Amino acid sequence: MSKTPIAVFAYNRPRHLHQLFSSLLQCARLDECQVHIFCDGAKKPEHELGVLAERQVVREFAPLLNNACVIEREKNLGLARSIVSGVTELCKQYGRVIVLEDDLILHPFFLDFILQSLDRYADDECVAQVAGFTFPINTPAKPDTFFLPLTTSWGWATWQRAWKLFSWETGAALQILEADPDMRKRFDLDGAYPYLDMLHQAAEAKVDSWAIRWYWQIFSANKLTLYPRRSLVWQNGFDESATNTISARSDQQPLLDKFLREQWRNPISFPDILHADDIEFDKLKIFLQAQPVQTPPAHWIGNLKRKLMEFVKKRPQ
Repeated sequence: MSKTPIAVFAYNRPRHLHQLFSSLLQCARLDECQVHIFCDGAKKPEHELGVLAERQVVREFAPLLNNACVIEREKNLGLARSIVSGVTELCKQYGRVIVLEDDLILHPFFLDFILQSLDRYADDECVAQVAGFTFPINTPAKPDTFFLPLTTSWGWATWQRAWKLFSWETGAALQILEADPDMRKRFDLDGAYPYLDMLHQAAEAKVDSWAIRWYWQIFSANKLTLYPRRSLVWQNGFDESATNTISARSDQQPLLDKFLREQWRNPISFPDILHADDIEFDKLKIFLQAQPVQTPPAHWIGNLKRKLMEFVKKRPQ
């Protein structure tokens, strides 16, 4: 059997990328994978130094990561198109893929969990994705996994049979949702999160998002995502360099040292029945309803902070 590809998407965040690679090197079963690193081109002139620094980190780690395959884009594709093109390419070649972005830190058991799950549900059409990240919703200890009708973008994996559902199209989706109040309510997790608003923003090119399109396709096809009871991914992007997490709360996950020390049973246990866990789904909805949703002012504040930092760096000393 060929090695499972790991797609790493990187842009302008050398410190974060260094931490991701360091954690990936600690993962069990890394030797069963082939790492593919996609380095996007600079979007703005002021990003060029960060992109060059990031690529230096890639060159440092590529030999350590089983001679990783490195793809350096000359032009900027943007996060969404970079991810979609890379995932599509690797799924067609290998039949499945593990997907990472540069602002993640992985638990040493992450790859083992993902590989066991990919093997378990390789031929099950009901399962579209395997998640590495889980929100802190106090799930019971057994089994080690559960299903939700909700996708994730923080450390995940899928198969070609599922990814072929992905589409950039949003018009038909919006028409269907606007015409069906019950479906619209379910899409928004019974009002717990404004996914329809996100889909509108994506359709109007106000956000560069592949993830909301992926969620719609999986939602409309009644597919499931397998989640771990405890998160195996630590979100490392809660700072001014982030695009989508600057206004999220960093206290939604354990301290990094505690996260990395958590022990897992091996092999992991899977649900006896293939259906969404309604109890855990309700807990997640309650959790999300209690969280502040990122609004335009928070996004503008993050951009302002970045511009101020860039201005200060450019000032003559």
